[in-house]
Amino acid sequence: MNWEIKNILSDMEIIKEKINDVMTSFTWFDEEYFTHEPNHVLNKNEILAHGYRYHEHRIQNTQTIDLMCMYLKEFDSLLEQFKELDKKETLSESDQTTDNEQLKN
Repeated sequence: MNWEIKNILSDMEIIKEKINDVMTSFTWFDEEYFTHEPNHVLNKNEILAHGYRYHEHRIQNTQTIDLMCMYLKEFDSLLEQFKELDKKETLSESDQTTDNEQLKN
């Protein structure tokens, strides 16, 4: 495996770790905040507590979405680099095959 592929794979591993961190953080938020069963009817105090934390939750959700979008862009960029590298290698192999055929003749 050449160094370009190793570099791309290393970058992909870093993005995977970042996504895993975001998922862990969001899972903690989900587990800490949504403690009731889906059919639970909230009482007045629970509704007020939710209202007080609304902006904090909105900020966290916005940041999570922004991070995931950023990581997807990075991942797309790495995929494009990988595709370009694959094209180069395919062309190189094709050139070598042509050279070998010419040597035989």
